[in-house]
Amino acid sequence: MSLLSSARALTVKGFLWLVYYSKLIRSFLYVSNRIQLKKSGNDKMLFPFLSKREDRNVQILVYHRINDDQAPFFPGVPTKIFERQMRYLATDFHPVSLDVLVERMKKNDIPPNAVAVTLDDGYKDNYVHAYPVFKKYSIPATIFLATGSIDSGTPLWHDLVFSAFADTTVPVLEDFGDSKKTYPLATRSDRLKTLESVLKFLRAQTNENRRYWIEILREKLEITNQTDMENPMMNWEDIKEMHQGGISFGSHTVTHPVLTRVGMEQVLSEIHESKKAVEKHLGAPVTSFAYPNGKRGDFNEEIKNVLKDAGYTCAVTTVFGANRRCQDLFELKRGVPWEQDLPSFAVKLAWYQCRSWE
Repeated sequence: MSLLSSARALTVKGFLWLVYYSKLIRSFLYVSNRIQLKKSGNDKMLFPFLSKREDRNVQILVYHRINDDQAPFFPGVPTKIFERQMRYLATDFHPVSLDVLVERMKKNDIPPNAVAVTLDDGYKDNYVHAYPVFKKYSIPATIFLATGSIDSGTPLWHDLVFSAFADTTVPVLEDFGDSKKTYPLATRSDRLKTLESVLKFLRAQTNENRRYWIEILREKLEITNQTDMENPMMNWEDIKEMHQGGISFGSHTVTHPVLTRVGMEQVLSEIHESKKAVEKHLGAPVTSFAYPNGKRGDFNEEIKNVLKDAGYTCAVTTVFGANRRCQDLFELKRGVPWEQDLPSFAVKLAWYQCRSWE
């Protein structure tokens, strides 16, 4: 990094710290609930640049793993950093459960600085590390469960892939995929790039083809005991305890496929059976759903209609952004917890609260 770039980075960091620790951020949040940036239809700023806010923004955060393992290919948010973020939300924001948030969006009764915390997949560390934090700060989080892994005690398919990349000692991945490509694995950077390419390829497969290619991947990476890895997911007793403690649960399918990559018969099964499983174990209705992967091409109108027919009232994506009252409830946007230093995290949340989102 050049001297000029370093100076700029320090200046930005100093500004963020000043805004956060001087409590200016609270004034910013107060104003952002009353005014918004004025933009034209092509997203250009219009004079006088500010206008009265018509709808409050609603932010939904998405997490996966909360731990201090420092896993190289699927790292969790460190426990202390996660607690700092939740403490900040409890102090300066208005945390609400996703179900409550959706109902208030329908009624145009969104509270100032509303935020919903969600976690995907149902990892054991959500129970071990996140749940005590949620109880401590009264955060009504929602966790989306991939039920097949919980029922079977076997890891999700992508965890098998992450573990294989972490454990392999081979220098290259040879002749992999339909195009028989060869990928380097010599450095961490090589492995990260190769992992991204392999995941992209696997997400595009049907369940049957994906299982086949994961077996091939294990063989080529010389992983002999991959199916014996410890299941990293919660069990139903953990989930029941959290539910009784105020945590909500939604569906994240049974086997975590990209729904637009499988046939309609499997779409129906993944959506209905995961809902039934959670409702059976918790004795409570499941009304929220999280699309696996969750990008624009991973859901469509047909899948949204299946969700509505199954009795869901909302679905969340991983499309970045905040939400307004008029947002399609089956295309709710979510944001990841960006920088891990608290001033950057807090100022960015405040900025997204002020921005106009379409």
